[in-house]
Amino acid sequence: MRCDERGAVTTVRRAGLIASIAVACSSIAIVAHAAGSAGSPQPPALRLPADVAYELVVGADRAVVFSHQTHFALAGNRCTACHPQTFRILTPTKHIAHREMDAGGSCGTCHDGRKAFGVRDSTACTSCHTGRRTVVEAATPGSPAGTRVASKGPAPITYSRSKASPGPVTFRHAAHVEHSLACASCHPRPFAMKVAETRTAPLHDASACGMCHDGAQAFAVEDAASCARCHAQGSAP
Repeated sequence: MRCDERGAVTTVRRAGLIASIAVACSSIAIVAHAAGSAGSPQPPALRLPADVAYELVVGADRAVVFSHQTHFALAGNRCTACHPQTFRILTPTKHIAHREMDAGGSCGTCHDGRKAFGVRDSTACTSCHTGRRTVVEAATPGSPAGTRVASKGPAPITYSRSKASPGPVTFRHAAHVEHSLACASCHPRPFAMKVAETRTAPLHDASACGMCHDGAQAFAVEDAASCARCHAQGSAP
């Protein structure tokens, strides 16, 4: 009887011992392989880049924070899911436009609503727009690994007073986010998600703030006792 290096039986003189010999040969091969592997050097742990914040257009508070660690794990511990076909490693991408993603390029290659949540999905905004604070917090000693802080949204927006208005209205995203409202509660309807928007319809209208501020979901826009909650009365412009 002979066993080859893979543990297979190549010659057996007594047919009645085939099963026993096959098991013995396989065991020898496994032990030999384990012994050889024990002395081989282990590959070093992969050191992934730090989180990257994209804030050129949207600002630091609602910056997109890209985590290599998260995407590396979801891609089965493979860098090739993104590199080099979608993103080149030696020339890091410093600016990514939403129109590029919407057309299926850049992040939209995977975030298409099938492989991963879509870049056009308004309910998923805060999955990426977490704000630069997440980068700072992740670097703070004692901060839990992978900590993410919800974005407070863009800076306050002030709407000029009309002739019938008691004063200008300053809309604060942070105040609404604190009440657990998602971006999709207001975007893209009734408010388009733009850097700046010129309103033509009154904010009291049901196509604007009045959609939620109806007295049932939130205080009513027609409630005279609540005017000062939105309007800076007696001030300009």
